[in-house]
Amino acid sequence: MSFVSNVKQRIEDVREHRPLVDHAVRMVEHYGSVNGSALSAAVTYFAFLSFFPILALSFAVFGQVAKVWSGAEDTLVDAANSVLPGLVGGENGVSLETLQEAAPGIFSVGVLLTLYSGLGWLSGMRTALIAVFEEPEREQPNFVVGKVRDVLALLALGSILVTSVAVSGIATKVLTPIVEWLGLGVVAEVFFWALALVLGMAANTLLYFAFFRLLAHPNVPTRSLWSGALLGAIGFEVLKQLSTFLLKSTASSPAFQAFGIALILLVWINYFSRIVVFAAAWAFTSPAARAEREARTSDARAVEGPQMDLTAAAAVVRPASAGASTTGAFAAGAASMLGLVALVRRRRS
Repeated sequence: MSFVSNVKQRIEDVREHRPLVDHAVRMVEHYGSVNGSALSAAVTYFAFLSFFPILALSFAVFGQVAKVWSGAEDTLVDAANSVLPGLVGGENGVSLETLQEAAPGIFSVGVLLTLYSGLGWLSGMRTALIAVFEEPEREQPNFVVGKVRDVLALLALGSILVTSVAVSGIATKVLTPIVEWLGLGVVAEVFFWALALVLGMAANTLLYFAFFRLLAHPNVPTRSLWSGALLGAIGFEVLKQLSTFLLKSTASSPAFQAFGIALILLVWINYFSRIVVFAAAWAFTSPAARAEREARTSDARAVEGPQMDLTAAAAVVRPASAGASTTGAFAAGAASMLGLVALVRRRRS
């Protein structure tokens, strides 16, 4: 046996005894079969063009909300930096003052124009997820209804992100004096780190689940979607930590000085898109999802019923001799009746 054949056999043995490994291999295979890298690249293109209009519009809206809620813009900054650390403010991020100064102009230019340029990302992500979940083509709504649907989806996703950050901030503010009063010291730091990690993972999992449900409406079991969302949340958390390291390590490079945060943002969006596609592929290839698809296929075959071979039927009733006209007429009538029955059965199915 050759080396390659031996390796393939060992992989098959591991897949047979390790369901998690088998699931991971199926995910990678499905990612390749739907050309997940090309889908992620398309999403990256639309997302990069949409990112800054959406960010500017968010600050324009939260600038008005800040008149009632003083901490609105701070929460928005925390939400943006929870997606990509150091994105807004800081030494290398987008200037907060610039965003605040440009925000009022969004209303003069027109919210609809900004939304139109900012919703391409959702359309690209929806196309990618539908391809990964192998959903059939549905009747698309008209332009106005489609954009209203995208706006509602964008508001839902943004609300989940902002709410998760607000809840994390409130929990920290409530628990901080209690922990300080107990005088836990180093234990308090570990506790808050674990709390932030748990809340962040929960928020990211909910965000990925909303991606799947709001954009693709896949015919996949809910538990499979949650497992894919959890995998996406884990990958997202790893990506954020790598982004922080990348921002610090490339801040002094000539390329970063020339392109600024846009260069890091472009790379980050591409890897974020890949994580979304991989998470969707994980949900699609889960054992529960595969079992449900096999059950639907079996039911469809049962409804169709056995196919009738008209040629064989005609051979059975073919007359023994050409001269037997009565027998020939009987055979012709029998063959016609069999054909009619088969036609009726096909129409019913």
